[in-house]
Amino acid sequence: MFEWIRGLRKKSAPARKLRSRGESTDTERVELSEFAPAMLPFLGLTAYLQLELYEAATRAVSGAPTLEAKEVLAQVAGQTLSKHQRLTAEIHSRGAEPHVVMRPYSKVIDDYVERIDTDDWHQHVLSLYLVGGLFDDFFASLAGGLRDSFRGEAISILQKHTGNAELKTLLEGELASNEQLSSWLALWGRRLVGDTLLVSRAVLALSEGREFDADEVEPVFTELIADHIRRMDGLGLTA
Repeated sequence: MFEWIRGLRKKSAPARKLRSRGESTDTERVELSEFAPAMLPFLGLTAYLQLELYEAATRAVSGAPTLEAKEVLAQVAGQTLSKHQRLTAEIHSRGAEPHVVMRPYSKVIDDYVERIDTDDWHQHVLSLYLVGGLFDDFFASLAGGLRDSFRGEAISILQKHTGNAELKTLLEGELASNEQLSSWLALWGRRLVGDTLLVSRAVLALSEGREFDADEVEPVFTELIADHIRRMDGLGLTA
């Protein structure tokens, strides 16, 4: 996988196209929006993910080495909680209980969080930056295919990047003050890719409008990896 990732760094971001079975040329453009699930599953999944990101941000606050870092991470936690609350408010408005709607999707997210769990503060903050940004973009694109009046608001909520610029600045400062961090965090960033793709595959399998086929949606995952590489490169880390 790492050789594939290194190869992608030399190319521009790939177009998300689908290759039809038995054909050797690209014939149909695929967008993430084509794999949108039903509205309540989408709300349950995204609300629970934001809740987990909130909890991760609060844990990072307690281990922050400076008051400045604590302030940044507290801001990220607050913004993420706000996104969670806006999503659960919509669940309530539809006559459902958020914990009931979120429960079917808790295991896939919990398993993911467990796999990327770390006691290292710098790795933890990098995870917040890379995972939060990647999934916000992923789910905002997915929301484009929702057949529901809440679609526009869902996209707006998820496109409100939760402290990404502040987290990037915080990480840049830490990397500048400790040269050894670069290789350490580059390894961690590469480790996140595979686990993130597993969650993305599970989400696309919930699609209402298009049957999930792992071979056919490979270009979608290629684009996700390209997004991940851009964020890593932006920090001066080799993906």
